Amino acid sequence: MTLATRLAPLLTAIALCIVLGANLALSRQAHSALETVVANQGTALGNAARAEKQLDALAKGTQLLAKGGNANAAKIIATLQSNGVRITAS
Repeated sequence: MTLATRLAPLLTAIALCIVLGANLALSRQAHSALETVVANQGTALGNAARAEKQLDALAKGTQLLAKGGNANAAKIIATLQSNGVRITAS
């Protein structure tokens, strides 16, 4: 056996290990980036839920004012309804 026939499988194995190692490193980077995105998404969803609760409370308060005879609140409710916003009392 010549030196070339002995080195060919060894060099192929080394190249394969390098490629697999690089792919593993890239996969870990992608995983880390996805974890960061998921964490940020959770924060954004929490903020959106909080804003939704606040807007809901404002709409319900405005509806109560409109039912109590406040003309400005009645105008706001009418505008909301014309834009397709439904306000349900809880």
